Amino acid sequence: MRRNGLFRVAHAAAALAAAAAFAQTPPPAAPLPEPNALPTPPTALPGPDPRACGPTKWSALCAAGRWTQFSHIELRVSGPHFSGRYEIERAANGEVHATYRERSDGNDRGGEVVLLGIDGIAYRTRDKLDDPSIAIDVTMSMPIMMSQLSALLLDLGVLGPPSDVTAAQAIHATSATQYLRAAAPRKALLFGPTWTMTGTVRPAGTDKVGFAMRLRYRPVDRQGRAVAGRNETLTLDGVVSYAPPRPALPDTFDLVGWKLQRADMPLSGVATLGAARESVTQ
Repeated sequence: MRRNGLFRVAHAAAALAAAAAFAQTPPPAAPLPEPNALPTPPTALPGPDPRACGPTKWSALCAAGRWTQFSHIELRVSGPHFSGRYEIERAANGEVHATYRERSDGNDRGGEVVLLGIDGIAYRTRDKLDDPSIAIDVTMSMPIMMSQLSALLLDLGVLGPPSDVTAAQAIHATSATQYLRAAAPRKALLFGPTWTMTGTVRPAGTDKVGFAMRLRYRPVDRQGRAVAGRNETLTLDGVVSYAPPRPALPDTFDLVGWKLQRADMPLSGVATLGAARESVTQ
């Protein structure tokens, strides 16, 4: 079990770096397993699977490259019966601090998580977790996927690096054939074509870009098929920083009242991040 937990902790950080709701409160598009676990959908589109990332005009568009290499992002998302606020900071040593606050049909969820070391995770959450092995999926999936979606739309809209945003400007992107895909280690969000994004970007400080985007798309069913005759809208606004990350999160980071575990194995709680580092490496 510890090996499986280590895999998920490492890949949660890797999903941010390489690209770099939970079942109780479904996000704007249905959560899906990895594409190789999905049946092939009946579709007239050529290619092996239009929901998978790839280089053709029929493949899904996925976040990668310079816009994913942020050190910090604050993001607000709003969609049908859903709203969320997310924040992610990545330190140079690989540590990640993320927060999430969501409301779906009047139900609130939220929490905070720190990934540390090879397989350490410290977290606190409003969600009831009977199984510690799902902690990283519950706390990290939506922050990862929404930050990926934002980075992907910014990349498609600006058509240049973040440093190109030197003045306020309008952005636009659309596709009639390609899905948008944002993925965490064990979840994915798909936004079906035809989709259109309109918005604006602006300088928001040194190495920072502010953005406000509106995405109109076709929602998908749980097999990943775009629902015919239906459209939904998602808005995303926030600030993303490409300034150099700080070397590490502070040793004094307060973890009083947080849960601590190494992979899937719960550990005794500690007061600070410095103490947590020592605990997960023993």
